[in-house]
Amino acid sequence: MNPTMDFVQAYGQMEGLNFAFKNIIVEGTTDVQLFELAAKKELEITGIDLLGNELAFIPSGDRERGGTNGVIRQLITLRNISRTLLSSNGMPKYRFVGLFDNDYAGKQATIHARKLDSSMIEYKDYFRIHPIMPIPGNLLPEIIKNCFERENINYKNLDWELEDYLPQAFINAFIDESPKSVSKTTSSVDKIHRDFTTDGKVFLHKFVHKYADHNDLVEVINVIKAIRAYLNIRS
Repeated sequence: MNPTMDFVQAYGQMEGLNFAFKNIIVEGTTDVQLFELAAKKELEITGIDLLGNELAFIPSGDRERGGTNGVIRQLITLRNISRTLLSSNGMPKYRFVGLFDNDYAGKQATIHARKLDSSMIEYKDYFRIHPIMPIPGNLLPEIIKNCFERENINYKNLDWELEDYLPQAFINAFIDESPKSVSKTTSSVDKIHRDFTTDGKVFLHKFVHKYADHNDLVEVINVIKAIRAYLNIRS
């Protein structure tokens, strides 16, 4: 290990990961790429860097090493190796938080994570994405939980994934080009969730990176802003 590196940096070098001070572990590389694209568009339009050295999105792994199990595995590993690393002010140098889809696998993962490490708390150490990502004035987990439930009461039975934040017009344009990419569609009030085929999701992300502009990614940008608030990163 390079003597100038701490344990987290050494682990990152070994795994090919670049950490910031605060890090969100997501289910796959396409999630990372979509968040990073959204942050790039926001920087281009507003000059505001939502990532920098303050925040990074980290993939849980590729293919079978990713997904919800990968998030839990990486989260526990990184929390353990960073536990003794402190800044000059005595505060933890790093923070790691998991982010799951709000589907069956994501809901089961939140239960499984707590069983594996009882010190982890939902709405503090891991979150599930919802149609509305509220920003409460208080960061106590119970208050955040109540705010999530209140704001998403119309969507409590609706699965939700990162791609669902893309505008309907944008998704419709993609479906016109790739009509067999969607296997199932469900809706609740004004929100729509689509299950994409494996190939369909690959095609969608290629379409996003080719055609999406800042307006198409506003809701993804808002998720980043909400996450910054949950992690107490000042704007």
